[in-house]
Amino acid sequence: MQNDYEIKPLTPIIGAEIAGMDLSKGVDDDLFGVIHDALMQHQVIFFRDQNLDVDQQEALARRFGTPAHSSKLKYYDDAHPCVSLLENDGSKVAVGATWHTDNTDFEAPPMGSLLYCEVAPSVGGDTMWSSMYAAYEALSEKTRDYVDGLMAVHDNSIVKRLYAGQDVLRNEGVQVQDGVLHPVVHVHPVTGRKALFVNAGYTSAIVGMSDIESQGLLRMLFEHVARPEFQVRFRWRAGSLGIWDNRCTQHYALDDYSELRRMRRVQIDGTKPIPFTH
Repeated sequence: MQNDYEIKPLTPIIGAEIAGMDLSKGVDDDLFGVIHDALMQHQVIFFRDQNLDVDQQEALARRFGTPAHSSKLKYYDDAHPCVSLLENDGSKVAVGATWHTDNTDFEAPPMGSLLYCEVAPSVGGDTMWSSMYAAYEALSEKTRDYVDGLMAVHDNSIVKRLYAGQDVLRNEGVQVQDGVLHPVVHVHPVTGRKALFVNAGYTSAIVGMSDIESQGLLRMLFEHVARPEFQVRFRWRAGSLGIWDNRCTQHYALDDYSELRRMRRVQIDGTKPIPFTH
């Protein structure tokens, strides 16, 4: 086991950088336990100066679960069908340039993702994450009581409108699908903590409310989750790896760069969110 490592929190709420690990040497059970525990505590973790090839990144992802490819994104290459390519030089809308939780339009949204930076712009192209634990806990008690138990519709109509004609999605012809239902507040299956589970990228309505009521509540929650107090911001460099827990975070890929930004992502299969019950 590599013992000369340090876990450095980046904010009091979310995010930590782990220094002193060379992930290219492989991750044994003890080391994976350290990485997994850090992820459960900090929700998103970062590693600098890693020299990971695609197979090594995919192997690390398999320690967390089953790698999966999002049908919305382009393949990295034919030999790695579970690895997605995120590549932009600023000439197209950046994928993820809105607060969102990945693929909540799935019945079982991803558990998380591993994102590795091959090429970073000299300035810009940061990614921000927001803690949905903190967002839930910062709501007033009356609002928490109100949203506990509500269900929301998630679909891909917002994504289709956002990226229409931009040639950044793998399958531009994919149709808007029927919505799936997820709890507005769910219970994390590992930590047992409650987290908000609505996002501006996929949540379109609250079940049982009129449109004006639904949109009013969603707008409030979307604004609330974007408070800086809940956030961490990461400056990418080539060789950086970010791993996030998709079940308790949202993220935002800043669309503010005009040089090549090339990333590869491996998503990890998840399970259906667990509703909170009193």
